[in-house]
Amino acid sequence: MNQHLDDITEIRALMERSTRFLSLSGLSGVFAGTFGLIASGLAYFRIAQDTTANYSRLLENQALLMDLVKIGVSTLILTLIVAFVLTYRRVKKTNQTLWSTASKRLLINLMLPLVAGGLYCVVLLKHAPHLIDSSTLLFYGLALINASKYTYNDIRYLGVAEVVLGIVSGFMNDYYVGLFFWAFGFGVLHILYGILLYRKYEN
Repeated sequence: MNQHLDDITEIRALMERSTRFLSLSGLSGVFAGTFGLIASGLAYFRIAQDTTANYSRLLENQALLMDLVKIGVSTLILTLIVAFVLTYRRVKKTNQTLWSTASKRLLINLMLPLVAGGLYCVVLLKHAPHLIDSSTLLFYGLALINASKYTYNDIRYLGVAEVVLGIVSGFMNDYYVGLFFWAFGFGVLHILYGILLYRKYEN
């Protein structure tokens, strides 16, 4: 009887590994959250330098706009590099394949909402810049929910939290309040999620 149960458990594990990418590094979430908090702090001090900063005049202040874009893009690139390195190390440690059917499905389902959200934010940049911070949270949350089918289920809960933050943030019309929601969503929640993932699956 025990042998049959062990066989069923092993078959289930094999099926799960074939359909889900289970080598995401929890530490990458911690680093991503840390970078998010640092970026939020840099953006805060940059905005504070401009006493005329407000959403309605954002497009008129090209220097401020470009500095915020540089901070965001640099943070994104650094986060992706660290996430790739840590995930690659975990893949090697667990003797799995980085570029598998499951990882491809994960990447596709993650990128579709992100690309759509990025393009939509370009539209908002011209017509409603005050909704950019909430939209990034919203689309990122939807991307996580969409991708959770192909990795850890815990990511779905992080995605739901990001969506809620994005919706609530959409009712705000202030640089600093929006930045607080952005820092909490991309910073604090990422760190908490990373610690949870690390303790649950890696430690």
